[in-house]
Amino acid sequence: GRNPQVKATYFSTPIAVGATWDPALYGRVGAALAKELRALGQNLNLGPTLNVIRHPLGGRNWESFSEDPYLISRLIVPFVKAQQQHGIIVGPKHFVVNNQESHRFDINNQVDERALREIYLRGFKASVVDGKALNIMCAYNRVNGVQACENKRLLTDILRDEWGFQGFVLSDFARAMHSTVPSALAGMNVEMHATKFYGKNLLAAVTQKGLDEAVIDTLLSQKLFAMFSVGMFDGKHSYPTSIVHHDDHQNIALEVAQKSPILLKNNAQILPLDVNKYRSIAVIGPNAKPFPALGDLDYALYLQGGGSGRNWYRADAMISPLAAIKAVIPAEINVGYAAGVTTSNVKADVQALEQENTKLLREAVELASKSDLVILVMGLSGFDESEGRDRDHARLPGEQEALIQAVLKTNANAIVINIAGAYVDIKQWVDAADTLLFVPYSGEKIGRAIAQVLVGEINPSGKLPFSYPKSVKQYPLGSFYDGDAFSKSHSSNTYSEGIYVGYRYFDQMQSALLFPFGYGLSYSNFKYTNLRVVPATEVPSSFVVRFDLENTSAIAGAEVVQLYINDPVAELDRPVKELKAFSRVYVDAHSKTEVELTLNNDAFAYYHPEKRQWITETGQYKILVGSSSRDIKLERAVLIDSAHCTHDCELP
Repeated sequence: GRNPQVKATYFSTPIAVGATWDPALYGRVGAALAKELRALGQNLNLGPTLNVIRHPLGGRNWESFSEDPYLISRLIVPFVKAQQQHGIIVGPKHFVVNNQESHRFDINNQVDERALREIYLRGFKASVVDGKALNIMCAYNRVNGVQACENKRLLTDILRDEWGFQGFVLSDFARAMHSTVPSALAGMNVEMHATKFYGKNLLAAVTQKGLDEAVIDTLLSQKLFAMFSVGMFDGKHSYPTSIVHHDDHQNIALEVAQKSPILLKNNAQILPLDVNKYRSIAVIGPNAKPFPALGDLDYALYLQGGGSGRNWYRADAMISPLAAIKAVIPAEINVGYAAGVTTSNVKADVQALEQENTKLLREAVELASKSDLVILVMGLSGFDESEGRDRDHARLPGEQEALIQAVLKTNANAIVINIAGAYVDIKQWVDAADTLLFVPYSGEKIGRAIAQVLVGEINPSGKLPFSYPKSVKQYPLGSFYDGDAFSKSHSSNTYSEGIYVGYRYFDQMQSALLFPFGYGLSYSNFKYTNLRVVPATEVPSSFVVRFDLENTSAIAGAEVVQLYINDPVAELDRPVKELKAFSRVYVDAHSKTEVELTLNNDAFAYYHPEKRQWITETGQYKILVGSSSRDIKLERAVLIDSAHCTHDCELP
């Protein structure tokens, strides 16, 4: 929230929710958060962010869910419904094509119609059509030459006329509005956070006959509709302040934190830890505990990103990894700590930083050398990734890489934990690390969940909501705009990659990745068998997909099963595969369960820009089922004929 004096439950960040792949859980977060907002006198949630992760250097990627529009669209719907059922108007943002912070007030994002429809509008469409969101926040940027907040095609033609949006549009704060009459005629309802173009200027436009009063009536009625819809005038949805940070809400926050860590490597099978094997454990790294010398405001930059999307959490509620690890390790085992490097909030001249880092590195290496096990807790913070700026590079800040390399050289019996809100370039040291856990900013219980994963109380089940290439250089050229502001240069940020965003691009280019989209290891082993595809005869071009999922290990666990569609022959070029269904499935040890996924008719459709409509072509499609975008376990072909009848086929 924007008020640092208001302390509430820090449930999670969107990127951590994306890593859970659990829409139902996010719906429960939505309900709990709505109750706290209402108890604190609020009725509007300025979020969440539905912008697609286009490039890993985007400063607000931690506020986004994923690079994949389908995953975003499924996560947002239960959240919107839950919030509005409890009296909170939800305002997905930033509408639309808002994917970097550089020149965010003065940039023209040039995107083709197909990419706009298939990639960048999908989450917003789901929030409105399926979730019935009552507010949308329009963005700072231009879209194809027109400011987003005076873009009639977006705000009226698509949002209202196509999708049936009945709520109100508000501008992003302070610098998203650029006109009075054009914005009103486009369908922009509320200027935030103070009136510059509306207010007396809007009144003058009406009195001077520059704007019909009926336009104002419409804009006002749309806002009132949203307010009446959530019961603002009926005294509904009243909650006591005692519900803020309630135990039930803390348990929901813990569940998000437990489901979001992603186990990337477990080569030496160190995890889960057999704590009886160790007499001494070293916890090393800047993210292991709160940074030193944090102030009354910047304390909240620890273990989350920066900017207006941060949560001013209760400092005493944030469980650090170090404190949580000590809590689960038996008392007779010595747990030592060393920072290893200066933290990102420390500002000093170059020479002083070098001297301090040399001292801290020496202490960390000495501790590692005399410990049976090392747990490195590294990563980013709100000092490194934030609203208002993009990252200069994707590598770990400061001397963290040198610390990892020195410690792993000293003691290879080590676990590296990378806490961050976005992709981090790890190629300098990843080969030396046998055990790697990526933990997105997952709320106030992040430390407790990390400790539980380490000792096996929780079986990791998070999956990557974005691709993990070897380098930022593997992303499409031009997918991050580093030119001058548009008003100065008249150069646009051209989305030349079109629909090929994230894994769609990497598949098209056959790029080698460190870890693919949807990837994540478990302490369990899962076996996929017996794929069956049954046409849903009552709905054209729809299928019910069933298969068996067996846990062949002695450890119960959850697997996020993923279904992708491949259209091998189409009039227009299509991605190698696209996510179209998924489910988080819990399976007991040495047990088997049947999984059922449904493919609706729109799963096979793509947007045809010349025909200006979504079309489903006849022909054969492949249904691909697996544990990640590049670990396909089962395949089956289906046929859609000219009458849109469906058939199961044998693959050749």
